[in-house]
Amino acid sequence: MGTGLADHLAALDEPALVDLLRRRPDVCAEPVPRDLGRLADRLAGRASLVAALRRLDRDTVEVGRALALLDARATVDAVAAWFEADLEVVRRPVDVLMGAGLAWPDGTRLRLPEPLAEHWRAEVAGDEPIARLARHVVADELRRVAVAHDLDVTGLRKAEITGALHDAWADPGLLRGRIAALPPATRGRLVELCRHDALAQHISPEDRHLLDAGFLVLEGRVAHIPLEVAVAVWVGHTQLRGMPELPAPADGGERAAEGAVAAAQQFLDLVTVVLDAAQAAPIPGLKSGGVGTRERSRLVKRLDLGDDHTVALVIDLAADAGLLGRTDDGYTPTAAYAPWREDDASRRWARLASSWFGLDHVPGARRIDGKEIAPPLPVPTTSGDVRRTWLTAAGGRSMRATERELAWFCPAHGDDEAALAATVTATGREAELLGVVVGDAVSPLGHALVAGGDVAARVAEHLVDASCEVVLQSDLTAVVSGRPSAAVSALLTDAAEPESRGSATTYRFSPASVRAALDAGWDADGLLAGLRGLSARALPQPLEYLVGDVARRHGHVRVRPAAACLVLDEPLAEEVLRARALRTLGLTRLAPTVLASASEPGKVMAALRGAGYLPVREDATGAVVVDRAEVRVADADRRPTRESLAPETLAAQLLEAGVGHHLVSSPTAVELGELNPSLDGAELDLLADAVDHEHDVLITYSDRNGTISHRVVTPVQLLHRWLIAWCHLRQDEREFTVANIRDVAPPP
Repeated sequence: MGTGLADHLAALDEPALVDLLRRRPDVCAEPVPRDLGRLADRLAGRASLVAALRRLDRDTVEVGRALALLDARATVDAVAAWFEADLEVVRRPVDVLMGAGLAWPDGTRLRLPEPLAEHWRAEVAGDEPIARLARHVVADELRRVAVAHDLDVTGLRKAEITGALHDAWADPGLLRGRIAALPPATRGRLVELCRHDALAQHISPEDRHLLDAGFLVLEGRVAHIPLEVAVAVWVGHTQLRGMPELPAPADGGERAAEGAVAAAQQFLDLVTVVLDAAQAAPIPGLKSGGVGTRERSRLVKRLDLGDDHTVALVIDLAADAGLLGRTDDGYTPTAAYAPWREDDASRRWARLASSWFGLDHVPGARRIDGKEIAPPLPVPTTSGDVRRTWLTAAGGRSMRATERELAWFCPAHGDDEAALAATVTATGREAELLGVVVGDAVSPLGHALVAGGDVAARVAEHLVDASCEVVLQSDLTAVVSGRPSAAVSALLTDAAEPESRGSATTYRFSPASVRAALDAGWDADGLLAGLRGLSARALPQPLEYLVGDVARRHGHVRVRPAAACLVLDEPLAEEVLRARALRTLGLTRLAPTVLASASEPGKVMAALRGAGYLPVREDATGAVVVDRAEVRVADADRRPTRESLAPETLAAQLLEAGVGHHLVSSPTAVELGELNPSLDGAELDLLADAVDHEHDVLITYSDRNGTISHRVVTPVQLLHRWLIAWCHLRQDEREFTVANIRDVAPPP
């Protein structure tokens, strides 16, 4: 009996199993596998295999295909012979496959999960092997093919001719040599045909040459390409080149470290500025969701943020990190924002950078079919693989040189040339904004991010919060360096307007900004005391005079509903009544110190302020109304994600549990298994956990017409043979027959 994947996993020591789990992080998602048998099932699941395939380099993919095609003859030596490559060049991709749980040894043979082997065999194209194809082909046609390949089949029967062809073609070297001897046009035609399974209609002159050379087999009027021929064509056009030799970065060392820290601090300041502004006034969202181009442009202009790409990045990362969510009024910070804002710089940066590194899309390349998807809506793309591959491959190497080899490092990126260029450009810009990359080098912060684990602890020595210093100046400005606390930011936001941003932020005080602070509930003494507390220096006299002057005039005019009623002293009432700028209010005198207007109070307040007065608003009882905006807290966007267990913790649990499925399944898993015996233990665990805890889960479903669809669903109830669940694809509740569920996987 051969060695299975579970037995191979049991033979690994703990460090090797931890390394495997780090390479396949999706299997660490809750509910985690309960033993090594369940882990093997999860590793061999189609969803997990697809995620793993996207992280393989070109040589590893080609070696994997060779192992799939060699099947029972799959050894390192056989692969090296096929490609005429050095053993060491083959061993590295084999080690990558084994380290990721995509291959394992069974004696001298290397085995693959069957879904992966099927996938790789299908990618080489061609029809059936000659032994199977011969069942549908007459003996004379097989004899013709054999003779074309210089095989002596005189007097042999059909089965013997088939065996002779099978034996001769077992080594693709023979076919490869004969293919190389074809005229260029004929050889090119064979390469083209190998992208299809059969040639069914018009046979060109080049096709006739291929028939005569024995590379096509006729079944009636249909010309087939035997799998062995397709394999020989593929092997002949595939070359294992080994890991590209890339130069060291032009920029590095101390310069990279300093530049990274400066960029990271500046990015944290940008995020804080945007979220503070969103807390004061929610960012309007589109009806379809997300923040549109117009609102992003307004943010850029109002907050001096640089450009739209920066804003899109901030919105994307803040939402993904759970710091920004949507309310009825727009996008505003969540409850997680306040503690994040006061946290250490290393932990704040690690949260945002880890979100960026894990995103499946690129915030700066949010166009699908020419149409923008507004941030922070999810984008159906896997371009994030380019980011992770590029940064991982560039560790210690030149970023620009690595970029030129991305087709080797990330062959499964799936983008056309223009889309890949946009992804690379945006990724490079975002990496520099975050301090992950400086010039041509991955920075120390970037290395910590790629290494994973406790990123905050890894960057703590580099990212230290600078002490906040506020300098109040005689020109009615405040220059703020370092990271201001929430209280300092709140005071300056109330009493001044931001004027410029950079390594330090400049705020400007004006009569309007001080009036706004008084409107928000400050009094003159409290505001002056707060401003004195910002700096060790004495309060500049012009600022003190400004606050005092505005405070003396503030509230001399009081507005209460009439529609609006103005309460003021008699001389001022006469002045207001005669003011030309206020004629549109239709003011009338009710008493020597009381005026009334038919306009609503808000309009009256705005008109009075526009005319240079500093009114306050009262309610119907005469109490002053404080115009402080209510702080709105959004719920974090609900995303189909799961908590994950640390690879070290999971590895210890799995090794203790062993291979056997001796742990009792939950009652829900047992019931689901009875309804759908085709699901394996890992899939039943995932689905049962989703049912029991209303978690999101990805299912592959076949409806009554046999149509296959992939859906993220949130189970609500298991009712008899149906799963009642909220379908994220249809945005509605649906019933799914449990027996028709083909596959189950964690949500993407």
